[in-house]
Amino acid sequence: MGFSDEFKSSFDALKDSVNGANGHYQVWLTLRGKGKALDKHYPDMNESAYVDFFKAINIANYKMMFVEIGCIFDTDKKSHRFRDFKNLLDQQGHTDLVEMAEEKIGPYRELVSNLLTIRSKLIAHKEKAISPQELYRKHGINPYEIGCLLNDLAFFMREVEQMINGGASWSSIGPTDRWEQATWSMLKVLSKGRSS
Repeated sequence: MGFSDEFKSSFDALKDSVNGANGHYQVWLTLRGKGKALDKHYPDMNESAYVDFFKAINIANYKMMFVEIGCIFDTDKKSHRFRDFKNLLDQQGHTDLVEMAEEKIGPYRELVSNLLTIRSKLIAHKEKAISPQELYRKHGINPYEIGCLLNDLAFFMREVEQMINGGASWSSIGPTDRWEQATWSMLKVLSKGRSS
């Protein structure tokens, strides 16, 4: 059975957002997460020549992580969104993948709802009466739970890609820590440059 243009464009859009969200998340977490780069590379990142770069990249990756997650789980019917993609899978006769999506992504419903609330109130808009600290505390978002959600999304999208391609996965989609590893590699080079 062939795949409709709508199915293909929806898959491509979601795949790009899953990869984007994963990349932004991994760079942000590596630079700012507990027990990560700040512990080992604070002097390198605080060097006056590029401290502003790290400040900007932290803000950008943090915000873009929420933007890309928002794209995946958008509530706007005009958007390529995960909910509609599951319906397209069902229409194509792939109920096994719909069931997998429910099994792997379904348990994150509350987290997704909380992420969308934060994206709406703090990232996409800056509501006047909202205290960021209170909002985070109320919704209790754990950065490592975000990583689990994104990892499971990447796993699922790779399964869909393999189904589309008869068992092959030709893109970069799938669970990986490549953005984290690239960030560590860049910091190592930066550290060597400072000490030479």
